[in-house]
Amino acid sequence: MAKRYGQHQTETQVDCEWATLDVVIHWTFDCDDYQDIVSIEKITVGDRDLREGWNVAYFEDIIQEEVLANEDYHWTDHGDI
Repeated sequence: MAKRYGQHQTETQVDCEWATLDVVIHWTFDCDDYQDIVSIEKITVGDRDLREGWNVAYFEDIIQEEVLANEDYHWTDHGDI
């Protein structure tokens, strides 16, 4: 599986008690000698950075589960239509 190290942006929706927000997660995928590292740089709604005060681990989980876990998936590999 090819690793795509570098800076990335992922659009997602976040459900809060009072609203559903369209956010963009700005993140970096890097590695050290032992493991891959995901670093959340900022979380934006429009042009506002809302990273402070948010549970950054929640956004790291989104990247791990929804982006990195499926990075080698392509619908032609499985005959999906």
